Amino acid sequence: MRRLSWGPFALVCSIGCGVRPAGEQETSAGSDAGSTSASALGSSGTPEPGTTAGTGVDTQAGESTGVAEGPKYDVHGTVEHGPCETQPAGIYCDDGNAIECDGAGKVVSVDMCKPNICLAGEGCVVCTEGQFHCSGPRVMECNTNANPPRWTEIELCNPAAGEGCNGASGTCEVLQPLGGIAPTGNYFQYADFRTIDGFSGGYDVDCFDDLIYVSSGFTGVAVDVYQVSIEDSDNDGEIEPNQHPDNLEETGPIEQRTLVHLMTIPNVLVSSSTAEIYALEDRIYVGGASITEYVFGGGNSVTTTPPSWAAYFAQIGYDDVNGVWYASNENERRVFQYDEETAQWGLAFRYPSLAGDHMDGLEVVTDPNTGIPYVYVSDMTSDFIGQYRLDPNEGWVQQNLFGYAGTTGSAVEGMGFGAFNHFWATGGDSLYEVGGGDLGTYTEPIPEG
Repeated sequence: MRRLSWGPFALVCSIGCGVRPAGEQETSAGSDAGSTSASALGSSGTPEPGTTAGTGVDTQAGESTGVAEGPKYDVHGTVEHGPCETQPAGIYCDDGNAIECDGAGKVVSVDMCKPNICLAGEGCVVCTEGQFHCSGPRVMECNTNANPPRWTEIELCNPAAGEGCNGASGTCEVLQPLGGIAPTGNYFQYADFRTIDGFSGGYDVDCFDDLIYVSSGFTGVAVDVYQVSIEDSDNDGEIEPNQHPDNLEETGPIEQRTLVHLMTIPNVLVSSSTAEIYALEDRIYVGGASITEYVFGGGNSVTTTPPSWAAYFAQIGYDDVNGVWYASNENERRVFQYDEETAQWGLAFRYPSLAGDHMDGLEVVTDPNTGIPYVYVSDMTSDFIGQYRLDPNEGWVQQNLFGYAGTTGSAVEGMGFGAFNHFWATGGDSLYEVGGGDLGTYTEPIPEG
């Protein structure tokens, strides 16, 4: 996953000195009243895969106490066996993990197969017989004659003619808008920072923990870095990023947010309103005439350029599970997908009009609970966010269409994700925060317990 926690001092030093942050500082949201930054929220521990806690009772007798023993009962089913205790030697599948057993009750190895598939007896494989896959403009079929199975190209689509890959049928076809326009879920607006609130203006945006990167003003030659924090403004002893008067699951007043401008990164070419930012711990990527990587304290380099039919990248997003770039522009409601192996771009899917003037938002967010990456899209003057995923059997599907009320007139000129596990959008003179509700079930970890 790309979102680790680090502070503003590490940011300034890494940009000015080329020094990388030492590591992640573990924090806990809600443990103290008062103010905390977004990097203190949304983190959850992940147990080692395949581990199982025993629940047996210690029945070893100690010295006699002179007290008569009561009746003894044989209570079955209270001992939880490990994954290999009752299995012969071999490879088994458990919740997407491949577990190898030695036949003597011990675990030899555990492999997390996501995004691959677990097959009993074989372990993690990229595909199974009869499956198709879309990669950029290529239609791929699972070659099970190879050892191990691998994807093989069977057809090359022509995106200039509107063709894309149909992952269900394994063919190229002229893509039609995918999904409906009736909302299936909701989300809410939590903050709207204007120039009087310390926002300097800008279009393109992304987050890394509590740090928000925005194209500086309207110059297109620098990036402003902000830090956002939240406080326990209702004084109930808890920090509640999703609390909202209209949120039936977490009803209450919106917790106070504060935005602080930390610094400006010079010499970053961000074409105002027709580019986008993707932020990592020690670098950012910027769209536009190319996807360009800017390493803090280390220069820049072009990652990929758009084909002639795509013209430019007004929005960019990255699937950190499968290692795939996505992009789009404002001309049509089309999402592009990159095939790194052949350095080709293709059409992934089109989506219907969401009551906006044109497309102006794209982000890829991995569900922290399922590990499934989703592509989110939005129109410029719209109150909707569409959610799409690449299904291994059906191809691209619309998972949900989330809607809300309360834009206060703000347009979408750029869309990112991160702080408080919420989406952040810019409208030129506005930086605002949306999320929670039904949308939040796909972006926030389920609380432990």
